[in-house]
Amino acid sequence: MPKGLDKLAEGVGEAVEAVPELYDDVLKPTAQESGKLLALIPRTVNAALVPLRKWIANREYNLDETEKLLAEQLKNVSADKIVTPEAYVAVPAIQAISYSMDSKELRELYANLLAKSMNSDTKDSVHPSFVEIIKQLSPTDALVFSLIKKSALRPLIDIFIKSPSSEGSGERIFSKNISWISDFSYEQLAVSFSNLERLNLIKIVDRIYVHKENYQLVTNTPQYMATKSTVQKMLAAPEFAGHTLSEKNKIIEITDLGELFYKICVQ
Repeated sequence: MPKGLDKLAEGVGEAVEAVPELYDDVLKPTAQESGKLLALIPRTVNAALVPLRKWIANREYNLDETEKLLAEQLKNVSADKIVTPEAYVAVPAIQAISYSMDSKELRELYANLLAKSMNSDTKDSVHPSFVEIIKQLSPTDALVFSLIKKSALRPLIDIFIKSPSSEGSGERIFSKNISWISDFSYEQLAVSFSNLERLNLIKIVDRIYVHKENYQLVTNTPQYMATKSTVQKMLAAPEFAGHTLSEKNKIIEITDLGELFYKICVQ
């Protein structure tokens, strides 16, 4: 072996002999703590993934349950009208419904969609985008959309704080889209309204009902009364001198897409 390599080997040997002491005195405690941490991470990850493992294990069960749902949906349809659904609708819908078995609201949307896609009378009205729409709905969104569709009147009220002069900000919105729906919190409804409008299932418009009494559906709700009371208390403070409470009446409309989505996936 060349002399240079001999010296390098000797140096390496000396370093190796010194390492055990260094490891015992300095690095071993740190390594032990790191080892505990590294051991903890997989356990934590594994625990977090248990529900997904359960889903994978139950996938066949979920598909069987889907077949039962479809059998129930189609029990009053003539056998000669039950057809093979379009793959571009059925495949993603079947995959998605297996993820949603724990949510009655979403499960039923997918089941309705699949059943309509297997009925020769309705399959041509089933749009492939409906699967993607359901994927972007929460169970709350589904319930809120159903409540909106079933309501003959759909009034909304915005509450503003109005400046005493036309200079500056003018009107500042305090609470937006207060509705007649009392099944959910204001915050939940705000998110659902925004998402349903984003998906083009509903449209919030500045049109108003001719009969002002229709807005009593909103003004009689605890949310409206509490919001108005809060604003009135604010306006009594010296810093709000001259400011007034202002309201704007609006309406929720169902879009053409929303009407068809309801007919296919909800009704």
